[in-house]
Amino acid sequence: MLYTWAVIVGLLLFIAYVAKYSSYFSRVIMTAWIVMTPAALAALNLLARGFARRFVPHAIAQRSAVIVFANESAQLLARSLQESDFYRLEGFFDDRGDARIGVASRMAPHLGRIADLTPYIRAKGIDVVFVMLPEQGIGRALEIADELGDTTASVYFVPNFAMYDILGAELSEIEGVPVLKVAETPLFGVDGLYKHVFDFTAAFFGLLVLSPVFLLVALAVRLDSPGPVLYRQKRYGLNGQEFVVYKFRTMRINDPEDRIVQVSRDDPRVTRVGRFLRRTSIDELPQLWNVVRGDMSLVGPRPHAVQHNEYYRKAVKRYMLRHKVKPGLTGWAQVNGLRGPTAELASMEERLRYDLDYIRRWTPWLDIKIIFMTLLMILRDRNAF
Repeated sequence: MLYTWAVIVGLLLFIAYVAKYSSYFSRVIMTAWIVMTPAALAALNLLARGFARRFVPHAIAQRSAVIVFANESAQLLARSLQESDFYRLEGFFDDRGDARIGVASRMAPHLGRIADLTPYIRAKGIDVVFVMLPEQGIGRALEIADELGDTTASVYFVPNFAMYDILGAELSEIEGVPVLKVAETPLFGVDGLYKHVFDFTAAFFGLLVLSPVFLLVALAVRLDSPGPVLYRQKRYGLNGQEFVVYKFRTMRINDPEDRIVQVSRDDPRVTRVGRFLRRTSIDELPQLWNVVRGDMSLVGPRPHAVQHNEYYRKAVKRYMLRHKVKPGLTGWAQVNGLRGPTAELASMEERLRYDLDYIRRWTPWLDIKIIFMTLLMILRDRNAF
């Protein structure tokens, strides 16, 4: 920050000198401004961090982390993580015993063998996994990454520091230690706070504005067929946590909508009103309440029924990475034509490709673009039924 401030001051002084404006400013005021501004910025930074810690815990909350393979580079990384405000090192995983691990076992607990890693991640809800890349045996590290694709943990490969030019991959930095990103949660910290505020505000006002529509739809559903206006279904959300999603009921009550059979075109289970609600996506509007509650976002990977999720997480590699963000009312896959039933596994693999592309590329403007594309698509989407 001081370096950037010095460059700005230097440029301003140079421009003032060349333009002959320097005589218009008091030297006392200029000196005070140059000296006090960095101090004020530092104070504001501390206040902002304190505010985030107090009122927005998730923005600065420590992320639990484990390290796989306790080599010398792991010791350096462990020391940095232990000094960090953002990470809490739980320990190491290594097939070797404490005696062979040496110094690393004294820096943090030896939590078990590599085979114990994935069960531990699931049981403890670990946020980040650092996989130290050995000089030989890179295949084992890749196997671990594939296995962790069935969790929602962020995964980093940490290369041997002599490998930078050889790998030629995009490197990141964790507390001064270079790491190679494999899977990271994009909406963490300020970005996550921004998206949450946008989602909550838009969904709250959406509920207010659309409340007359809700009443009319509720009346139509009740008059069309016996049963409740809304139906509830368990689905997987952020980090694979279950939540209850709400929709307007579109099927007959003796054919529960949460069963494993997906809805098909001209499905006899769908009611007359339900067919219209599905075609216009009005049946999804109660999920605005899920957004207000914090279960969902306006934009994100669409949530699937728990039964479908359990099937696809075993059948599609890295499927669970789509749960590194909240599910959405609409998504990048949907506006690219991937909507409706997934009759073939290849269809779900294609959706996953778009979901992960959205997670990698997320920006506020991408969300706005997807929302507008969704509104246009509703008018002409032939995959809705």
